[in-house]
Amino acid sequence: MISLFGLMGAFFVLLFGASYFFYRRNSPVQYGISLSSMLISIFLFLYSMFGVGGFEGMGLGALAAALFVASVLSLFVSVLFNIINRHGKGAV
Repeated sequence: MISLFGLMGAFFVLLFGASYFFYRRNSPVQYGISLSSMLISIFLFLYSMFGVGGFEGMGLGALAAALFVASVLSLFVSVLFNIINRHGKGAV
């Protein structure tokens, strides 16, 4: 269970780092990274259920769930970070 949280943390750091990189360049791609990884995790989860199945698919499903949670958290933190920075500059 610890390794699943570690994997989720690694996914979060990777996704948030990439979003922050594009945020510094004022690119709208910053949101697309988290959204595309959410879609990838959903398709990966469906593949683990219907394509692989059994105990082999359970590990792939856990990986997909960790990626999905990290994507949601990364998107939430990057949007929150963007709102806080805009509010600090005087915009609402």
